[in-house]
Amino acid sequence: MDNFIKNGIGEWVSAHTQVEQVGNNTWSIATTQIDAYGDTVYCFVEKTGDLYKIGDDSHILFKLDPGETDRELYQTGMEVAFGAGFDFDDDTCEISVTTDRENLAQAIIRLAQLQVAISYLG
Repeated sequence: MDNFIKNGIGEWVSAHTQVEQVGNNTWSIATTQIDAYGDTVYCFVEKTGDLYKIGDDSHILFKLDPGETDRELYQTGMEVAFGAGFDFDDDTCEISVTTDRENLAQAIIRLAQLQVAISYLG
């Protein structure tokens, strides 16, 4: 029964995750995660050599404060990202992580979950 449940979860997630190639080495992932606003959470994957950069393309913090007027929100977002093991670009406010192929799916799921958590800061 355990494997039946685990396999069913995996099949459901796979069937409800949309992957679209948007460039030569770039993909957009519509995950199964929904943020605090009821919107689908997206991750973006860019392949460089043998590594993959998974990022939010600066979407989550921009969504919460498009005018970038709440510096405390951005500081908190950065601290949450660092605390979860992700990188944070001070210039673009993109949250990302770079990983290998073996850990790619896990990184996508973790970034999607992180975006959901951050969406509740707004």
